[in-house]
Amino acid sequence: MWILKWITKASLSETLTRVIGLKATGQISQSQFQQIDTLHYEVENKLLRLIGSVEKRQWNGDQSYF
Repeated sequence: MWILKWITKASLSETLTRVIGLKATGQISQSQFQQIDTLHYEVENKLLRLIGSVEKRQWNGDQSYF
């Protein structure tokens, strides 16, 4: 499970890195960057809650999430 956790977090971080690059090269506007950044923040928080929930179930021996 831990590998999935790190892969998903790394993928989300890579997405933000790409968006920062798009902003730096002028391919997206500040407004577009802010919209994407806001969505990134929301998705990151939901992902962290999901990971926490799955880890809690795993810790308690519940394998029903598979």
